[in-house]
Amino acid sequence: MWLQRYGLYFAWLLACVGTLVSLYYSHIRQLEPCHLCWYQRMCLFPLTILLGIAAYRGFLGMAYYVLPLSLLGCLVGLYQIGIQEIPGWNPIDICGNGPSCVERVVVFGPFTIPMLSALLFACITALMTAILHVERKRALFFSP
Repeated sequence: MWLQRYGLYFAWLLACVGTLVSLYYSHIRQLEPCHLCWYQRMCLFPLTILLGIAAYRGFLGMAYYVLPLSLLGCLVGLYQIGIQEIPGWNPIDICGNGPSCVERVVVFGPFTIPMLSALLFACITALMTAILHVERKRALFFSP
């Protein structure tokens, strides 16, 4: 099945693209990340290393370690989308000093950076969940 063979590589590719885009906007475009963007980066950057090692070794069990980071990153991205898109809704004021988390930076057409980040984390989460599902079915089928 393609998912067992290429799922980790595709998730690793998504994490690499997300990391490179994040570094491009902060270092080349000189766009200072807000606090919520930093939290998303804390979830994304280790995924690049973890998924790279897992893909190289073919270790499908790494999905158990990747899922918490990708779920947390997706939740932070969804929260940031909420405070950007819903006027006056900001139950937890995390920003403090520095760039505002409410400021919208449009990247591709109508999409903002948190929208793309949440989509990236959701795709990685879906891939890891599918890998675990296929692996669990295979283990049940081939168990003695």
